[in-house]
Amino acid sequence: MRVCLLPLKIEPRNPAENLRHFEQRLQEIAPHQPDLVCLPECAFTGYLYEEAHLARFAEPIPGEMTEAISNLARSYRSYLCFGMLERALQGFYSSAVLVDKMGQVVLVQRKISEQPPFATGNEVHVAHTEFGWVSILICGDLFDDTVKSRIDPRTQCLLVPMARSFEGKSPHLDRWLKEERQAYLEEVKKTGLLTLMVNLLEDAKVPEAAFGGALIVREDGEILAESPHGSDQALIFDLMPLDRERGYNPF
Repeated sequence: MRVCLLPLKIEPRNPAENLRHFEQRLQEIAPHQPDLVCLPECAFTGYLYEEAHLARFAEPIPGEMTEAISNLARSYRSYLCFGMLERALQGFYSSAVLVDKMGQVVLVQRKISEQPPFATGNEVHVAHTEFGWVSILICGDLFDDTVKSRIDPRTQCLLVPMARSFEGKSPHLDRWLKEERQAYLEEVKKTGLLTLMVNLLEDAKVPEAAFGGALIVREDGEILAESPHGSDQALIFDLMPLDRERGYNPF
């Protein structure tokens, strides 16, 4: 199983341009033939929380954005996971969608640990894929013990799309290495699950910009692979060769 975590660099509130940029990045990574490509939370809009912005940029699921991603999944024969702003009858959600290689939506997860004006989900869903049972926690949900307790026991791999930033300076490599990264590793260890984390990247000139980067973490909290903090470098990693070498087979 080859995974690609893509800390997509975006222009907030410009979904059309960000989608075009994602298509370009897909072309770049296509020769690696990833089985799964994971994007961050709110991947094509940025994390927006003003009601006017939510009303303007949130979309229903299914909708135009999910259709566009489904077409790309079929074209590149890859599972695609991405975060988006969802519009529903109950309100607005920070949601994540998993689309299979045939372009079918197989999982929609709504963020649970969230603040108004967002509505919140209440379940952690699980989907069976060709590489195992997969669940999604969105950013801060990983730090909520009540949310983690709702993870389906069948889950074998956890996807964590993020739009995380620091107050003040962001990116901030020293803070990431000394504080933030270890906190994430501890939360992964609590889940006992192989975890793929990918963060949004925004221009560092923007106040409190999302700081990019990606991590693949073993169920015991040990890092298997990491991309540079503050970058949009794709993290491409083969899980199965590692399984054979170390006897580690989460699926």
